[in-house]
Amino acid sequence: MNTDEKIYDVCIVGAGFSGLVLAIKLARAGLLVCLTDLNKMVGRKILSTGNGRCNFTNSRLGKEYYYSNSDLSFISDNHQEFRQFLRELGVFDKDLDGYFYPYTNQAKTIREALENEINALGVDLYLDNRATDISFDNVYTVVTNKSKLMAKKVCVACGGLSAATLGSSKFGYKMANKFGMHTTKLAPSLVGVTSSDICLKELAGVRASGRVTYKDHSCEGEIQFNKDGVSGYPVMCISRFIGLDELDKRLSDIRIDFVPYLTNEELTEEIKNRFSKNQDQTIISSLLGLCNEKAVEQVVSYSRIYGDTAVKKLDDEDIENLVYNFKAFSISVNGTKGFDNSQVTAGGVDLADINLDTMESLTKSGLYFIGEVLDVDGICGGYNLTWAYTSAILAANDLIKVIKC
Repeated sequence: MNTDEKIYDVCIVGAGFSGLVLAIKLARAGLLVCLTDLNKMVGRKILSTGNGRCNFTNSRLGKEYYYSNSDLSFISDNHQEFRQFLRELGVFDKDLDGYFYPYTNQAKTIREALENEINALGVDLYLDNRATDISFDNVYTVVTNKSKLMAKKVCVACGGLSAATLGSSKFGYKMANKFGMHTTKLAPSLVGVTSSDICLKELAGVRASGRVTYKDHSCEGEIQFNKDGVSGYPVMCISRFIGLDELDKRLSDIRIDFVPYLTNEELTEEIKNRFSKNQDQTIISSLLGLCNEKAVEQVVSYSRIYGDTAVKKLDDEDIENLVYNFKAFSISVNGTKGFDNSQVTAGGVDLADINLDTMESLTKSGLYFIGEVLDVDGICGGYNLTWAYTSAILAANDLIKVIKC
């Protein structure tokens, strides 16, 4: 094992987005910084964000787009500052209805820009180094499987449990517990859900617009069906609640509104009008255009009506059943597709143990936590990378002030 005799100002454990931003800010301020990561390259997980396109921030920002067991009133709209930070690294962006992407439409543009800046600033990198412990005796020592690194301050930025193939780790939670901090329940978030319902055999491959509701949580967007579950934007945005309920074994069905643009009363009137225009038309033909054709077929099936039934044979009870299933199509849920398939971890180091102005531990001076390892997770739309940036900036501002004083 190599022991570096340097005493760094700050050792950052984790070279993901938050760790890279922090390292850049500190190095620009003249601090001696090192980064350690279990991967062989920095920012590996960035490559998978936004399906490889990297939606990095959003013009609509605020605490309402995030979840935590703590108050998130300190989260503010800093997307313009974030955009400027990346612009200074050479990353031009484009605005797609408030969702910001690199102009190249490639996540690697951002990863490489961060890597180039780290190298230009001379930040010491210890890659392919899996951190195993942090200790303190006048200075901090970060132990990896290959090195011992000493520093005045340490920042844990190693992420959560999501995307194991990209380098997830329990290390941050273990270190928080070691130094007297608490962690909340951990569950996969921004992930698809699994189901054994027979309807999925017919719906597999379908992409349909709609609103998905799970208990008190709902979201609208494109729903993607496959043979063993459901995903897509609205499912992923509410998946954290399914993941947490899976832990407690209190899962409920999800309900899909295939016609969110009409109320129940409006849909009832629409169906009656359609039926009255051509009494000999089959029910499937009459209902086409309300939503995806395959979804129409399943709604009819759920309503216990044959698809070739002429509408003149249907009564008010049939229409009532159709409206119910269009507006609250039920799919049972077995759980989520797990941490390996999730984009982010719900839960983490309890914010009650963190100084929210600085990201420093309240139980151990000089120990900081940023990014996904904390109990903050956002919905789809660039919110989690924005949180990574926000927490890194808060930590950087404090570390620069404390160390340079």
